[in-house]
Formats: sequence, C-alpha cells, structure tokens
Amino acid sequence: MDIRELKTFESKYLSSIGGRIINPVTAWLNPKLIFVDDKSMECEFEVRPEMADPLGILHGSIRAAMLCDILGILANHPGDKVSAITTGMNIDFIGKAYVGEKVTVIAEIINKGSSLVYMSGKILNEKKQIIAKGSTRLFVLNNN
Repeated sequence: MDIRELKTFESKYLSSIGGRIINPVTAWLNPKLIFVDDKSMECEFEVRPEMADPLGILHGSIRAAMLCDILGILANHPGDKVSAITTGMNIDFIGKAYVGEKVTVIAEIINKGSSLVYMSGKILNEKKQIIAKGSTRLFVLNNN
C-alpha cells in the first residue's frame, strides 16, 4: 500500500485497513488516521483504562508504542516498496494525558537515505500540550 492508498483512509481507524499495515499492536492501539502525505502522518488515539498507569495517566510504554507504530507506518508506506525496521529510538516524556482523553501523534520524516531513515514524532494531549517527543532511525531493508 502506498501513501495515495493510505490517504483514502483519512478519518478512519487504521484497523479497518487490514493486511500488512495492521499488526496486532496497531490493532490494539486502534489509531484513527487524521492526515498523511509522503513526509508526515497524524493519528488520534483514545486513552483507554488498559493504557494507563495506576494514577490514570497514559503509561510511558504506551506512548512509546504509539510513536513507534505511527513512525513505522509512515516509513514503510512511501509507495516505493521499501521496508524499514527501527534500530533506535529516543523519547522524552514531558506531560500527561488521562484516561478518556484523545491524544494526537504527529510523525515526520526528517531525512531518507538509501540505508537509513531519520524521523521525529510528538504526542499532544487535548490541550495541544506536548506529552512526549521522540526521534528514531530506521534501517532500510533490501527487498530484492
């Protein structure tokens, strides 16, 4: 699936796509695609009770999964049959979101080379405050 095809799912939950793009983690997180182009992607997530720590705050590991998932989907669907895997990720947990809130993940491709893709992402709460930000690099696999 290339970005043009993925774009037809804007305003829909990615779980409705099925196939290769949806792995069990994506299905469980259940992101709603807001926007996508060849350099960026925005998705919305509902913070559910099973995603929270004992204080009802979105758990850091779930924030990491949200970032990793959306960054990976964007990196792997450019339309040029490229596959890439995460080799490292740095995340800062800055603020909080609570159960029942919606959070927005924004992913961007910073640089795409023949062997590495550099990306950044952030998560915003309903007040548009950054609650996490991160960067990642992905290794481009040879699909020959």
